Amino acid sequence: MPKTVLHYFPARALGEAIRLLLAYSGQEFEDHQIKFEDWEHFKTLMPFGQLPVLEIDGKMYAQSTAIARYLGQKNGLAGDNLEESFEIDQNIEFMIHIREEAADAIYDKDVTLKATEYEDNLKTLLTKLDEIINRNNGHIAAGKLTWGDFVFAGSFDYMKVMLRMPDLEKQYPSFQRVIDAVYSNEKMRTYKSISLYYNLTNMSLCTCTLNLSVQCRSRDKMYIVDIRHLKTREDSSDLNKPKKMSTVKLYYFQLKVAGEAIRMLLSYGGQEFEDIRVAREDWPELKPSMPFGQMPVLEIDGQKYAQSTAIARFLGRKYGLAGKDIEEDLQIDQIVDFFDDIRLKAVSVFYETDENVKAKKQEENEKNHYPVMLKKLEENITKNNGHMALGKLTWADFVFAGMYDVFKFLLKVPDIDEKYPSFKKVQEKVLAIPKVKAFCDKAPKSDY
Repeated sequence: MPKTVLHYFPARALGEAIRLLLAYSGQEFEDHQIKFEDWEHFKTLMPFGQLPVLEIDGKMYAQSTAIARYLGQKNGLAGDNLEESFEIDQNIEFMIHIREEAADAIYDKDVTLKATEYEDNLKTLLTKLDEIINRNNGHIAAGKLTWGDFVFAGSFDYMKVMLRMPDLEKQYPSFQRVIDAVYSNEKMRTYKSISLYYNLTNMSLCTCTLNLSVQCRSRDKMYIVDIRHLKTREDSSDLNKPKKMSTVKLYYFQLKVAGEAIRMLLSYGGQEFEDIRVAREDWPELKPSMPFGQMPVLEIDGQKYAQSTAIARFLGRKYGLAGKDIEEDLQIDQIVDFFDDIRLKAVSVFYETDENVKAKKQEENEKNHYPVMLKKLEENITKNNGHMALGKLTWADFVFAGMYDVFKFLLKVPDIDEKYPSFKKVQEKVLAIPKVKAFCDKAPKSDY
């Protein structure tokens, strides 16, 4: 059995779903809880200078959602086919989007103003999430227990903090159904943990012992993985047989941004599609017809799917641009999520309306975040022979290439192409692919 170590803070937040999934699998693991005051010492040892990190036999993997997806695939908690996997991905990304919307409010200096500004939007988003769970019989997706339920349950307290809604499960009872589905599962009866949660009033850390748990794991018992639930590329042939797509439409704005990677992937796959570029003034009328009131949306034979990364991952798997096994998929997922972490720091600055706060945020990013994060991204690409992962072309390269122009615009880092030459090379490699080049040459032009 591999030696497994989870590195995270002494908190639930983004680490608890991974603990839950490891416990469900029966995998014995070391729960290395790093004290906040010791983090600077450990930071340089982590792949992207972030936590959580899952270490398997000495190899480290980062990004919480990527790790959860990997563990879900490994332990029979993923979709039975590409379409089900796609559904899990899109719904989890939607949940994360809600959390990010709330974070914009909670981390802003004028919390009261921001809370008021986002209140109506968050209510709409939460209602949609509630509808999704009810439609799936108390689960996040596919009408059954999946790794998405573990992500939801593990991060639920953290989500309530971000939303400043301590009674969230009372307002939306379906949310409690997901949590109950995870914790009442017979495989979770041996799970024990001392967790931390955030005080919803003053945001200070408090210690809390759950009724379900008193310690991190049982150290006197060796757990055995139930191989009946183990899925890999080799024993899940259905996963490699996606349904044929006939009528395909992509809805997005008249921009590249989050839609361009999807356009390029469809072109790479030789898929004919209707490229519906929505004018800003037409969006309010179209918005109610979209799954989560957002774009891009990919429509396949009348079925609409949302969330740009979920769509890109689905198309990558369909067109041979994914990993050959779940470990390689994890390497792709973690770098895509890290790239998105950098982008989101810039987005926070871009949408800030207070010019003084905006300037301070940009200064903070330029001084403390961008140099470290961009260097790690550059090192990763160089190590992978000019690609995002696996040393070869994957769907992650398309995500980077499609987003790179707006990425530069948002970061506002002078001479980024010269400082980090590998970035431009990734984009150039994708744009030089004949089918992609043919599409881009004739497509409407947009700076971003």
